[in-house]
Amino acid sequence: MARVKRKYYVVGFLILFIVESCIAAFLKSGFIRGNLGDFLVVLLVYCLIMACSHFSVKTGLVSTALVALVVELLQIIDLTQFFEGTYKSMARLVFGSHFSWLDLLMYALGIVCIGCIEICSSSPLPLQEEKEKGA
Repeated sequence: MARVKRKYYVVGFLILFIVESCIAAFLKSGFIRGNLGDFLVVLLVYCLIMACSHFSVKTGLVSTALVALVVELLQIIDLTQFFEGTYKSMARLVFGSHFSWLDLLMYALGIVCIGCIEICSSSPLPLQEEKEKGA
């Protein structure tokens, strides 16, 4: 599967960063904050990894899944307990504060969504193939 151009990953990262920042700033609970945010953060991490590396799509997907899994597993030991003051609230925002199987499900759905997007973006459209054959 071929990668799209790096600029698309940068644009995707910036858009997702703005959306995630708005979710963090304006929503304190609910489905969007708790679940959709986890789904979107996987897309955000993937775009960052792909924008900053020369990884293949497969390596990018595996790397993103590993980052998400490690962050979620670190929540079992409550990593935020080692931070103080303002750093503690920032750590809670970045790492989360409690382990959840539902978070892992949202991460997995995010990875599947990214894989589907990458497959669709790398496959030539049927009309495009016909034009190329006719030319």
